[in-house]
Amino acid sequence: MQRYPFVLSANLHGGELVVTYPFDMTRTYWKAQELTPTPDDGVFRWLATVYATANLAMASGERRRNLAMARGERRRCHYDDFTSFGNIINGANWHTVAGSMNDFSYLHTNCFEITVELSCDKFPHASELPEE
Repeated sequence: MQRYPFVLSANLHGGELVVTYPFDMTRTYWKAQELTPTPDDGVFRWLATVYATANLAMASGERRRNLAMARGERRRCHYDDFTSFGNIINGANWHTVAGSMNDFSYLHTNCFEITVELSCDKFPHASELPEE
């Protein structure tokens, strides 16, 4: 990345339905969660929102969330409910990651990188990857 500079990047994960953006490390060492916006927070929020609203699973999650809440049910992923945030969140405000790819890209290569959590399944079977 330092030899061939990128402008935008995304890394793909599984285990949730959310898009995270830098910073992923808290400013306060002992805090597990803390909002840590970058100077370019507005751009990162826009990039994350563009993806989250175009991702069918995330976009339809808002409608499912409203129906599930009316029936007293939990969201289909885990315990975090990102639909109330538009399926985006500042990385460190969710959970701290020291030395993340998002932070490295932003701080050391001037690349704007987001993390896309594609599905509730952390380890999808190979046959499910095309749909992911």
